[in-house]
This record gives sequence, C-alpha cells and structure tokens, in this order.
Amino acid sequence: MVVLTFVMTLPLASSLAAGRGPLILTGPANIDVLGSHFEFIADPDWQLKVEDFIGNSPVATMPIPGPIPDFGYTKAKIWLRLGLVNRTADVDAWRFFVHANFTQQVTISLIGADGTVATLLDLTEDTPFSARPIESPQMVAPFNLAPGQAATLIVAYYSQGASRLSMSVETPESFAARTRASEAKSYAFYGMMLVMITLASLALVALRQPVFAAYATYLLFVLMYVAHADGTAFQYIWPEFPRFNSMASVVAGSGVMVFAGLFAITFLQTARYHPIMHRVLQAVVISVLAIDVILWSTDPQLLKRLLVGMISVSTFCNLTAGLIAARTRFREVRFYVFAWFAGLIPATLFTARYSFGFEPTIITTYDAIRLALLFDAMMMGLAIFDRYNHLRQSAMEETLAHAQRNLALSQRLASLEESYQQVTVDARQREENVKDTVHDLRQPMHALRLSLRQMFGTQGGKTADIGQLESALGYMERLVAERLADRAQIGPETTMQASVMPVGVSYRTTTGAVGTSGGEAGEPGLHGVLRGIADMFASEATDKGLDLKLVLAAPDASVAAYPLMRVVANLVSNAIKYTPSGRVVIALRKHGLGHRIEVHDTGPGLNGTAFEQALMRNRRLERDQVVADGSGLGLSVVKEIVEANNWRLGSCAGRRTGASIVIELPAAGSEPLSGDIPRANSQTLMLPKTH
Repeated sequence: MVVLTFVMTLPLASSLAAGRGPLILTGPANIDVLGSHFEFIADPDWQLKVEDFIGNSPVATMPIPGPIPDFGYTKAKIWLRLGLVNRTADVDAWRFFVHANFTQQVTISLIGADGTVATLLDLTEDTPFSARPIESPQMVAPFNLAPGQAATLIVAYYSQGASRLSMSVETPESFAARTRASEAKSYAFYGMMLVMITLASLALVALRQPVFAAYATYLLFVLMYVAHADGTAFQYIWPEFPRFNSMASVVAGSGVMVFAGLFAITFLQTARYHPIMHRVLQAVVISVLAIDVILWSTDPQLLKRLLVGMISVSTFCNLTAGLIAARTRFREVRFYVFAWFAGLIPATLFTARYSFGFEPTIITTYDAIRLALLFDAMMMGLAIFDRYNHLRQSAMEETLAHAQRNLALSQRLASLEESYQQVTVDARQREENVKDTVHDLRQPMHALRLSLRQMFGTQGGKTADIGQLESALGYMERLVAERLADRAQIGPETTMQASVMPVGVSYRTTTGAVGTSGGEAGEPGLHGVLRGIADMFASEATDKGLDLKLVLAAPDASVAAYPLMRVVANLVSNAIKYTPSGRVVIALRKHGLGHRIEVHDTGPGLNGTAFEQALMRNRRLERDQVVADGSGLGLSVVKEIVEANNWRLGSCAGRRTGASIVIELPAAGSEPLSGDIPRANSQTLMLPKTH
C-alpha cells in the first residue's frame, strides 16, 4: 500500500511540497491542521536516522496521502516531518500529543534552527509505562519552543497493527482540559460497565444459569478492550508488561467475539431451536481462536488485521441469529436483536476507520464506539431480564393450570367431606346400617388423603397415580349417593345424589352370579372392580411399606360391581391394617363354572375360632386391639353383603402364616351357594407368584 501511495502521489509531490510551509503556532492545533503540514517517507529497511533530516541534503519527503497519517498495515517504519514556528506572544511550553496508547516503536525528536537534535520521546515494546515523560494513558512528548522560534518535529514509528495515528499540538492548558474530559468519559463508561458486571455476577451466583456467565464474561472483555484502547489498562493494570500491552487488543478483542458468540448460543438456545445457526456461531468462535493460535507468534500484524475483519463477521452472525429467532420468538428475543443492531455501530466504525480512513466529525470514533458498546451491553442485560420475565409468566400460567386441576379435585373432596358429615348425622337415626357406611368410607377416605398429599408434594417427592384418586372418589361417591337416596325415602330432606354421581354411572344396587346381567350397563366387570380396589389402596399400602399385588388368573365377567367392591374393599383394608410387613395379594381365580376372589396377607392369620369371632358385629379380637384402631364392623359388613348376594365367604385354614379370605361367586344359571367353604389345603391357596 505504501508503494501504491508513493506512485500515485509522486507526480504531485514536488508541487505540493513547494507550497507546503511550516505550521504557524498561534495556539493548539488538531489533526485537521497538522495534516496539511505533515510530510512523510516510508523506511522499509529501517535504515534512516534523525540526522538524515538535517543538513544541506536532507532526505526527500512528500505530503501524507490524506488528512491523517495512515499507511495501512505495513512493516515499514514511518517517518513524519513537521515544521513549526511559534507566533504566540507568551507560550513557550508545548505538548505533542499522539492519540494512541501504545505502538511497538515511536521516537519523537525536535531539530532546532541551529541543527541541534533533542529526543522528546523514545519508546519501544519493552518500555514500561513509568518511562514516559508525562504520566498520561496516551503518548505525549513535551517540548519548549519560545515565541518567534522555529523548529522541526521528526516522528518515527512502527505499529504491528494499523499505522493510522491521529496527533495534535497542545498547550499545557489545552492538554489538561482534553485529559480531564477524556477521563470523565472513560470513568463514566467504566463505572456503568462494572455495575452491569457486578449485577450479572450476582445473578450467576443466585440463579446458576450459564447465560449469566457468558454475559458477565462478555462485559468483562468489552471493558478490558476499551480500557486498553484508552491506555488506562497499561497505566494501572499491567504498567510493567509492555509486551503484553502490545497484544492486549488481540486478547480483549478475541474475548469479546468469543463470549458474544457463546452468549448468543446460550441465550437463543440455538442448539435446540436453530441447529444451522448454532453451527455457524460455533464456527465463528472456533475461527477466532484458531486465528489467534496460528498467527500469535508467526505474524502478529496479520493477526490483528484479520481480527478487525472478524469483528464485522461476528457481529453480523450474532445479529442474523437473533433475527431468525425473532421470526417465531420476537417477544422473547427482542432486546437481543436491539443489542446487536447497536453492535453494528462499533463494527462498522472499526471497518470504516481501518479500511477506508473514515473519521466521524460530530463525535470521535472511540466515543461513538463506547456509547454503542454501552447500549449493546444494556440491551443484552434487558434481553436476559425480559427472557426470565417471559419464563416466569409461563411458569405462572403452568402453575395456575395445576392449581385449577388441584382445585377441582379439592372441590370434589370437599363435596365428599360435606356428604360424609351428612351421612354421619344420619347415622344417629340409621344406627347399624349407617355404621356400616361409615366403616366403608373410613379406609378409602384415608387412601384418598394419602394420594392427595402425594399429589401436593408432601410425601418425599412421590406423585399420586390418578387411578388411585378416581377409584377412591368413584367408590365413595357411589356409597354416599346410595345412602342419601335411602335417606330421601324416609324423610323430606333433599339429597345431594345428583351432585356426587359421576356422569354415565348407575347406582342401582344389584346382586347376582357372575356372567349374568346382574351388573348395570357401563359398570365394570370383575377385572375393573379389582383393579379399582388395587388403585384405591395402593397409596396406603406404599405408605406402610407393604407390597400390594393384583393377580388376575381368570377371565373377566360381569358382576354386581358395587356390592363386590364393598366386600373386597373391607377385606383389603383389614389386610393392610393388620399386616405389619410383607405384602397383600388380591387374586381372581376360576372356580368350577364360577369365580373365586382371594385376599391374602402376611399378617398374624385369621381362621377357625378367630375367624368366626371376627364375623360377629362390634366384636374385635383381643390381639388386634393394640395393633390398630377399629370398630369391629368390617367382616360383619362383608358377611351381610355376601349373604344378600348369595355368595359364599370362608377362610383358608391351611395357611401357616397370614390370613386368606375367600369369596366364591357362582356361575350364571347355577344354584345359589350355601354352607361353608370346604377347608382348602395350603397348596391350593398358597400366595400366588406375581410378576
């Protein structure tokens, strides 16, 4: 690029040089003024010395090819010459201000009218910050030029990055004012960034979400990059490590791009929603790291040049990912999109400055970049907040749906509780018949409460099976409806039967043999009844540590479902109540032309005299009174229902441990059963193997 510039400007060199005189100092002069007086020469072999610009045959120079010294990415050493004449009345102290925090080499010399040379600044990539003559984050060379005197400034520099440098000549007062303004802007930016980093870090500790880690690290690298560009990082953080300062822009810039990509991946959940964009963002991150590793030690200048281009690539990919996500999730990602639209500003300014030499006139490049990065960081923070607010609303809606479902179940339970209280009041008038109802309700109600407590999360994290709830609710609703219907026949009170009857289920009491039309249309058969009981008592058995098994070893058949449910429910309730450990088995077997229902447990056993005594109303075995509470109604209720339906009830005496209660159901067309069940041997009624 230097050669091309030289060739293009050669025809104009002599004419421009002839009309170009020294800079007349009447006060501070910025780069717009200096640019028209600068002359340069490129030194690709690094052979020139400041003495070559003195004497009768000084080295030939030519006007710079633009308003600002900018020779692209070059390995040549650039020499600038600037003639000065002080036309002020009383200013003799001056500052030559290079608007850059660091270059790999810079030497500023002042050649007096008599040819004497004074070195004002001589810095290399090994010079610590403390060697600077003025303690400023950017490079400043103080010099004296009395009113009326003339001199020549010689600036020689080399940069691994772009060779573009903005410069100005300042008085001590103007330099101090410029420094104060720059520090105010810088520290305001640093303060706001540190606040956002702190908030993001606290959110990371509190919520432990990876998106906050990516966001906080992104902010940290943005802060590090701007602090390095300002020069304050070299001044305060690593003043004794100039070689690191030489590459700090690579570290900070790469960190910004890498963690911006990781933030995009994490926030947008690209792996889940946008697989193609996910791979693109991963490729950008990997490319940045690969460029760093390959060129770090081999060609740092090319490395810095490529990273400037990667800034635009990274920004474009992050914005594209946000726009793709916004097509279906705009409310969730809207602030992210706004953030990367703002991110286009610093990316565009970098490209325009280092590729086309563009400098905004209203605001300096780095001030515009700082504002854009600050807005970008704030929008990313708002994006995270907005995202979590969206998730919170979704969670609230889901919680509301669960609450409505639980409320419906609670309302059914409340209705049952009210009905239960009504039945309890009627028990004073219905005496023994209502005692049976209360007895039948107690255990299913207990099972229902266990299931509801599990649903509401109070049982160590277990979740209730909806089948258990439906079985218990259906059984109790039918029992309550029947009793209230009976109550309506003997008094003027209005029953709540319609309010507790599930749709499509008849409650007419039926009896009869299996396989007949004794069961109402739509009522469950043998399998349905036994499964419902198993579901109803599953929670109670689990809560006690028992294994409740259901073995259906015979085909299904129609049956008077409600009476059979009352019988088996009482038997299973007793088995669970009096079995301290082990298991309870409900079995259905074929018995001749009919069926046989067996309830086995591993409790203390029940046969012979003990079984006959347990069948008596309001009688409890002495051994059972210290084991569990009871009313002495369970088996007497079972006996009454069995006799009313022409079934047969018995106990298996062949069991060595535990109890086995058997209900025999006749087949359709057979004679009603009568008498006791013959004693069965242990082989016939052993506990079945379950799978």
